[in-house]
Amino acid sequence: MLKRFPVKYIRDYLKKRYQKTDNCYICASTDKLEFHHLYSVSELFNSWCAKNNIDEITTVEEINIYREQFEKDYFWELSNDNALTLCKQHHERLHNIFGQRYDNSVVKKVKNWVEIQKEKN
Repeated sequence: MLKRFPVKYIRDYLKKRYQKTDNCYICASTDKLEFHHLYSVSELFNSWCAKNNIDEITTVEEINIYREQFEKDYFWELSNDNALTLCKQHHERLHNIFGQRYDNSVVKKVKNWVEIQKEKN
């Protein structure tokens, strides 16, 4: 039986590949750094489950089987090219503007906003 939502197991599994930098991508601050996925892992996983006719995941064993294929299928979206290290202030600001859980269709707008903020600093 799962103790957490399936996507939390997926996120934990994916952490092995990420390389958090030593400073905020926007302002270069080294204080209170956080990791930000440009693409929502939850949205990608929900979409992947729908495409693969997976209605319910109830065991850790099932997660272990699915997570490797999910990672392969969304390798680019889940890559370091689509993840940023941000200071807490910029990370909160990004989510205040685009929402705590924004739709993956706005990733280009988020990237644009990040680049504009970087140019201002």
